[in-house]
Amino acid sequence: MDVDITSQAPSPTAVSVPMPPEEVADDGQSGLAASRGRFRVGRLGTLAAVVVGVGAAIVVAVAVTRGPGVGGDGLKPVDSRSKAALSPADCPVRATNPPPAPPTHKGDAAAFIADITLPDCTRVGGGTTVTKVWRLKNAGKVPWEGYSLRRLDVPQQADQCQTISDVPIDDTRPGKMVDIRTQITTPKKPGLCYVRFKMVDASGKVAFPGNRPVNFQVIVEER
Repeated sequence: MDVDITSQAPSPTAVSVPMPPEEVADDGQSGLAASRGRFRVGRLGTLAAVVVGVGAAIVVAVAVTRGPGVGGDGLKPVDSRSKAALSPADCPVRATNPPPAPPTHKGDAAAFIADITLPDCTRVGGGTTVTKVWRLKNAGKVPWEGYSLRRLDVPQQADQCQTISDVPIDDTRPGKMVDIRTQITTPKKPGLCYVRFKMVDASGKVAFPGNRPVNFQVIVEER
């Protein structure tokens, strides 16, 4: 949440009119739209308060950006190392736990089963396209319909591994397992790719805000 407080002294006749909330469509790691491949920046609410004295007015404007947050319909990084410069020596990166939180849908649960391809610290040549496959289990009582893995580390930089931003998950009944796959294009520059995703439901809400992100980490080598 970003709060911007500004003060100024306009003329005694100045009038401040409260602005209605607005919603703006955009793309980023933070606000993301429900439909696959599109994103949303969230709502911007503006609150203006005017205190009028003798011959002076003080205007206080508070702008609140409701972007992605735990339990909301957007996404928020939970590990600052995703933005730091990582090297192959950092692999595997140990993710930190987000704050405890219940699933968005009561009775929903997910269990990570295995990295079917590209286990952590696999070495891949630069400028190469490979396929990553995770296997997860619907361990709860809620069917996964229209769920997807949404990338946290956006916007994607040229020196990062490139993927689609929203990886679809086949509809999965409770108790069943599902393989989730996406193509990865490695950068030409050697280094470590550490990319994270959070599962979202069909409306774009984070399904498991209290769970660690699903990730892949591959070491990129010169070809």
